[in-house]
Amino acid sequence: MNREEYVKMVKEILINKNPYGQYHKQNFDRFSAFGENAPINSAIINNIPSGNIILTEQVYEMLMAVQEATNSTGQEFPFFLYGRELPGNTVEFNQFMSASNNRQGAQASFNQTMINDLQNRLRSNNGRGMVVCHGHSHPSIGKYHQNFSLGDLTSYIQMNQDNSVFRNKQAELMGCVVTSTGDVNFVFYDNVNNNFYRFTNVYVKDKFGNLTPVSCYGLNQGQQNHHRV
Repeated sequence: MNREEYVKMVKEILINKNPYGQYHKQNFDRFSAFGENAPINSAIINNIPSGNIILTEQVYEMLMAVQEATNSTGQEFPFFLYGRELPGNTVEFNQFMSASNNRQGAQASFNQTMINDLQNRLRSNNGRGMVVCHGHSHPSIGKYHQNFSLGDLTSYIQMNQDNSVFRNKQAELMGCVVTSTGDVNFVFYDNVNNNFYRFTNVYVKDKFGNLTPVSCYGLNQGQQNHHRV
């Protein structure tokens, strides 16, 4: 499939396989001139049932450093997160990877160092359970920077389908956007159900196993009780 076909696929999924599909269609019509920069209304992406994301303290610190750099430069920064699946629709990320991409524009691009590192990790993956997160930041530009874009979801689905390791579920692939306000938004493309799902429970795990909620999708979880693994 070419890029245009993947864009069409994303639109069809959100319109036809989502209870708020009519609203997605209205958004695509409204922002048709934006092309792949058309914002996706993140509030009406399906929630994954009982899904949880756990970040180590080191990973969360790096994501907040990405947010700070994004806000100070007005540029997007790309990164990969690496982790594993746990029982109960839970994913734990314990490794962060990024590198200077020497770009002139504002949009994130994954340089060869990051791609080579990803390929090496996938080749050495000896079984199921590995999860890769394809992430980037959004600076505070325009009215809709807190949302995923059509291009973001297109890239996630294209990376999934173009790589046999993800396509055949030898490893799972997720997407993430770190917003200018510090939200950490995760989305998952399920190539079995052919649908997108968001995670609205994100936590930081300290060295004692305590979980502290992290804000995501504009949902301030900071008032919730802390948990323990």
